[in-house]
Amino acid sequence: MDERLKRLKKAMKNNTFQHVRFKEVQREKINESIEHIHTDLTPLILTLLTQRKTGSDLTLLLHARGIKSIVNNEGIIYTHLHTQEHLGYVKSYWEEDGEKYYELTNKGLNLIQNEQLELKNRYSLKDLFQELNINEN
Repeated sequence: MDERLKRLKKAMKNNTFQHVRFKEVQREKINESIEHIHTDLTPLILTLLTQRKTGSDLTLLLHARGIKSIVNNEGIIYTHLHTQEHLGYVKSYWEEDGEKYYELTNKGLNLIQNEQLELKNRYSLKDLFQELNINEN
């Protein structure tokens, strides 16, 4: 993490969020909600990042696709992007225009290709089973 961000995080913890406390039940509920959204968005966001995009670009594309889990919760996209970056599937960089761009790494591209192949094989098996059922009748 950039040194400036570390200092900001420390300042926020010491000042802004000093009096914020969550009960364990609230923490679990928040974590479950975040995990659910992450699971649903992972393949979609990674697929959208085959070309570099900003977080704003991703938000607009997800809204256009009718993804309701991000309505009034667009910040979750950035949380998701940072998680995927930490896992090595996404990389980010700042451009001179002041925008932060995200794109897939080779590891992320391989993940997408493997998931698409798995999905294709799954539907191929489904078609095969349907064909067998038709032939048996």
